[in-house]
Amino acid sequence: MTSTSGRPNGECRNDADLAIAAAAGDRAAFAAIYQRYSVRLQNYCVTVVRDHHLAADCVHDAFCAAAVELPKLRDPDRLAPWLYSIVRRNALRALRHRNREAACDEVADSPSSEPDPFAVASRNELANLLTQATDGLSERDRRVLELAYQQGLTGPELANALGISHDSAKKMLQRVRATVARSIGALLVARRAEHNGCATLAATLAGSDGKFTVLLRKRVARHIESCSRCDDYRRSVFNADTILSDAA
Repeated sequence: MTSTSGRPNGECRNDADLAIAAAAGDRAAFAAIYQRYSVRLQNYCVTVVRDHHLAADCVHDAFCAAAVELPKLRDPDRLAPWLYSIVRRNALRALRHRNREAACDEVADSPSSEPDPFAVASRNELANLLTQATDGLSERDRRVLELAYQQGLTGPELANALGISHDSAKKMLQRVRATVARSIGALLVARRAEHNGCATLAATLAGSDGKFTVLLRKRVARHIESCSRCDDYRRSVFNADTILSDAA
């Protein structure tokens, strides 16, 4: 099957070819772009707005805008980061609107009833471990992790999706990797707190509701740095490079 331009259909064409064809009015090419990126953009947007219906609206609006703005895309090879940047703008705009409505109604935002995308994608112990560890990350760090490891964005693509420079994106990803490593290490140690006999760690965890929050992650990580027993256990069960490479 061929497109209206007589070239191979979307699955066999790269982003640049599709962008050029779609900008010239090739509907099949635009449909191929939608098929290739709609789910990825939806998953990314959910990590920003934490609401599947709102994310779907943002992605729909993004493709409507893309249909009009594609002829203005100077570098067709940058189709993916360009789409992510549009969705990101829509998502941030939607968040501002939602926050204004909440402030006017004096009603706190309720958490989304939809499952976290990472939890839905979990298929094994590693995925479950990463899911729990990300509970100890900030919203911004979770978005970086989603883009880099779930969506596979690197370099300029990641920078464009985040709306920052290439160097800043590189530094942010390095920082997030280090934070994730600390978070997973802290989670593993916290899981075994009752077995390793560390009274200080037990006291640190006492009173927590079991949720691995940012605050709890920081407390456990700080404790590990000062406790040889817990640090030795962390080293024995956790290899950051192996786990993060497997997750990519």
